[in-house]
Amino acid sequence: MDTRPYELYISLDQIKSLWKCETNWQNELPLRAGFVALELSFLLIYETTQYPRSTFRSEERINRLFYGCRQQVELLQEILNTALPPENSLCNEQSSKTNLKILIGSDEKILKRLKTWSYTYTNFLEEFPFALGIEQYIDMLKLENGAINKISSRQKPAFNYDKSINPDKIVQIFNLRTFNQEDRLFATVHQITECWLFIALDLLKRSEVEAQTSNWQDATAQISKVCSILNYLSEHILLLETMVLADYHPLRVNLRDASGAQSNQAFELVTLAKTLFFPLREYLKEHSCCLLDIYYTPSKHTPVYQYIEALSSLETRLSRFFFCHYKLATEIIGSESLGSLGFEVQALIKRFVDPLYLELDKARYQYVVITNFEYGKCAGNLISSLEPTELGKTIDEIAEVPDRLIRSQIYQYIKAICEHDLDAWLALFEPDATIEDPYGSRAFRSHSGLKVFFRGFIKIFASDIEFKDKRMLILPELGKAEFDWEIHTTHKTIPITFAGTEKIQFAQNGKIKNVQVFHDPSVISQQLLVHHGVISPNMALLCK
Repeated sequence: MDTRPYELYISLDQIKSLWKCETNWQNELPLRAGFVALELSFLLIYETTQYPRSTFRSEERINRLFYGCRQQVELLQEILNTALPPENSLCNEQSSKTNLKILIGSDEKILKRLKTWSYTYTNFLEEFPFALGIEQYIDMLKLENGAINKISSRQKPAFNYDKSINPDKIVQIFNLRTFNQEDRLFATVHQITECWLFIALDLLKRSEVEAQTSNWQDATAQISKVCSILNYLSEHILLLETMVLADYHPLRVNLRDASGAQSNQAFELVTLAKTLFFPLREYLKEHSCCLLDIYYTPSKHTPVYQYIEALSSLETRLSRFFFCHYKLATEIIGSESLGSLGFEVQALIKRFVDPLYLELDKARYQYVVITNFEYGKCAGNLISSLEPTELGKTIDEIAEVPDRLIRSQIYQYIKAICEHDLDAWLALFEPDATIEDPYGSRAFRSHSGLKVFFRGFIKIFASDIEFKDKRMLILPELGKAEFDWEIHTTHKTIPITFAGTEKIQFAQNGKIKNVQVFHDPSVISQQLLVHHGVISPNMALLCK
């Protein structure tokens, strides 16, 4: 038996038994797991109201629990379809065992929150042709005007709630936690998480099946539902912020290596999410295109583009899910601690920093590089249009500078570019210098701006730069120089060639005051697009 300590602690085998489906009805799995989670939430709310303590934020905990209940109902509304359950699983009886009933006799503050939740539930059930079996308790909650919720006025086939959800067994599982006053919160929060991870896994499996048959729209829809679940779970885990540390730490030590970091379903979710990229590879192969092609011309691949965007959203939501666990851990046990699995809390960072889809990450970066050059002529112009007019002006200060000094500075300027030497290049400029590259775009100003420009250059182009200066005009009496150049280099092993003209204004001390670079950066983007097969060489020539 290879049961993890975490699974033993939260009684996961018993929780799983409540999810076991008896029919092929697609709604059965999310209904079972979703309402098990809601029943656990009802019990946790009741527990919090019955045992108030001055040492913890009971009001905040209750508010967050009710908010979570509303989110869970909204998730079910998003996930369920309108298919009726099989006839043999219907019943005409309302639940007599749901733990919702124990909240109805609560004080006015709880009832008010319960009424708000009941509105969400009522709206949720309105669009479904079946009832769930707890409507009689919803009907007990009067609306503001004294009317009764209208669910009971409609006769609908009802889901066999008590048989399918088994509220009595959920109470038994909940009551197993008796170590101290934070034991039930800690266990139940993780149990609810596992319920929704179970639903998320089922949705991702459906998405994988749909994607394998190129049904991209349905595959995307399932991923979007998982994203909504992860949004909820990221907030849900932060309920543990409300724990009293004086109660939690004795529990933590007694649990030793039982940790939510052991969640097998969380690992499965990441593994399954990665496999969702495989059908995309097949599509790219079949259509002889690349990811960059889909990003650059999404209208040609609309369903697949939407699928890619859904994968990107899934990656973000998974990262946020793990980030919230990391922040919770640092808040409770500090960032220098070893987690219960024996590795530092800081190691959790890797889970939400590393890209889940490396190929998408690389394609997005390539798209950034290409569009930077494609629209380079108007870079920063939106900001320039909002700045005071005088800020954008370059002051043309005429100062006589010796010919020899200008030539030496230009040589050092070119040498620093070819060698990627930021410090040597920056030392050539006055503190308030500017560079306008390309001419007409918003200038980079002062040493801080020049650093941004140069770092961007050396990030994109390799250090094997061949810089050819073709024509040079030196005007020492005006402190100016102008020269034509041609650069041969590479970007990620892709050969790149581009040419231009540079005009430089020097200060009297020989330092550079401003630079204007005249070239067409779209020439670079065309070469990159041709290399990636997004456009043909002939198309690139037409674009010039």
